[in-house]
Amino acid sequence: MRRFLLEISAHMYKEIKYIMRDPAWLVVFSIFPYVMAAMSCLMGIASSYISPDAFSEFQRNTGSSNAMLYFLTGYGIMFPSFLVVSVASENTGAEIASGTLEQIFVSPAKRELFILFSSFPYILVAMLGLIVSYAPLLLMGISILDFLIAMTMVFIGLLPLLGLGVLASNLTIKVKEYWSAANFLQAFLTLFSGFAYPISFLPEWMRLVSHVLPTSYAVELVRKYVEAHSISYSNLYGIVLMAIAYITAGVMSFRLVEKEGERSGSIYSS
Repeated sequence: MRRFLLEISAHMYKEIKYIMRDPAWLVVFSIFPYVMAAMSCLMGIASSYISPDAFSEFQRNTGSSNAMLYFLTGYGIMFPSFLVVSVASENTGAEIASGTLEQIFVSPAKRELFILFSSFPYILVAMLGLIVSYAPLLLMGISILDFLIAMTMVFIGLLPLLGLGVLASNLTIKVKEYWSAANFLQAFLTLFSGFAYPISFLPEWMRLVSHVLPTSYAVELVRKYVEAHSISYSNLYGIVLMAIAYITAGVMSFRLVEKEGERSGSIYSS
């Protein structure tokens, strides 16, 4: 058990050291949700000059009377989701390019722990960024307790992305281009998660796909609590089950990729 914990802490320590080399990007990361939310609101204002009923239609379709808050909660989950998925893919690609992936894999350390926990520190970083980013919500009538509960829900909502990160790493090992894997998954999450629009607007087949994405549940969970102070336990339980399912599927698929790659010799080639 002690060795297991030491391996996890070693992987996390390495990533934290990388993060601390240039912490300025955390400021940009914290501002991004507001930039995107403001842009969406400005487009709504522009639309209101053409259709005076634009904001009333928005309220009717989304059930939210505060457009800025609606977009902010959605984009606040979108950027951490992108971060966790892209970092997992990028880390694996960087190890392949530098030739250190082979050193990690021939060491006594468990390979699954490297794949899984190298991106976990970025969930913690994402939470720090969101605390800064969501802090002005306190000025919008959200109590400190509600704020802490909402942040806890965001954290739970991000956990299944560790599994998606492992899948991105597996895809990176196969195609050797981390941006291909990361961009594909980011585009997939953007289309089906409802970050900026209700999922009910999507075609039926897209709504079915959204039901297997943890981000769609996380967005709805956080929005419902922030706006209505109500916990959607069905979404919460769904996220917990998805965390188990995605992480398990990611680790199992990694073992298949690992086995096939070692047989063909392609797992270490860049």
